[in-house]
Amino acid sequence: MRSLRLVAALARTALLRRFAFAFGLALFLALAAAAQQPAPGRQRVPRLTTDDVARPPAEQPVEESNPVAGKTEEAKKPGEPAATTAQPTAGEEKVSAEESSWRDRVGKAHNRAKELERAAEEAELRITALRNQLGTSGESARYRNDVAAQMDQAGRQLTELRAQAHAAADDLAELVDYGKAKSFTEAEGPKPLSEKGQPNEEYYRGRFAKLTVELETAQRRIQLYSDRVRDVNQQLSTNSSGKDKSGRKTGGDSFFAGQLQKDREEAQQKLDEARRALAKAQSDFEDLREEARRAGLPPAVFR
Repeated sequence: MRSLRLVAALARTALLRRFAFAFGLALFLALAAAAQQPAPGRQRVPRLTTDDVARPPAEQPVEESNPVAGKTEEAKKPGEPAATTAQPTAGEEKVSAEESSWRDRVGKAHNRAKELERAAEEAELRITALRNQLGTSGESARYRNDVAAQMDQAGRQLTELRAQAHAAADDLAELVDYGKAKSFTEAEGPKPLSEKGQPNEEYYRGRFAKLTVELETAQRRIQLYSDRVRDVNQQLSTNSSGKDKSGRKTGGDSFFAGQLQKDREEAQQKLDEARRALAKAQSDFEDLREEARRAGLPPAVFR
């Protein structure tokens, strides 16, 4: 009898516990549901889901190339850099790739024309020196033959150099005309003052080198045209006496004499120009030295 009462008490206790657990669980779920409901007047905060994380980004539309825009870039005014041209740094001049290439070519053309002209003038001076040697008395026949052979070789070289110098001058003129048509300008070179406002030694050295070339050119041409004037005078004297260089009588040639007169006037004009160029180069030298001295540069900058 006692055992039956004990079993019944345990059954009632278990039932009460189950009822309490069920009631507590229901209450918890109700509170949780109430907490998830948004308050009046307040929007619900969106939550990031796995779909949002895994969704791929939308593809951006690819811009198609515009051929008209490309032609517009190509149709820029002369001297303007193209769109692909690197932007120059501060202090640099803005030039297009075409103008930069033209500057390089015209600089080389200037140098080539000057070098060929100098070589032709030196070849002519060489021939004059050999002619003077040939006229020296008391020399052997072998010596005269050697000098004559050298004169012949120098004469052929002079003819070739003059042709090359003429062609180089024409090429230079074509490049210069092309640059003028495109509104191109040659590079100015270094400035007297650096970016920091200090005297620029590179500028003074460049001017010194240029004046040195001008001075040497003027001296060489003074000698060259002096020889021409003297040679023409000798030919005029020979023609007026009615004798050629070998001493034979010719009776004179008025047409030849007129041509010689024209050659002498031209040579004398070139000689006067060379003398003025020499005087100007010497004066510019002194001015440059004084300018450098006032700028505080040492004399060694011109060595």
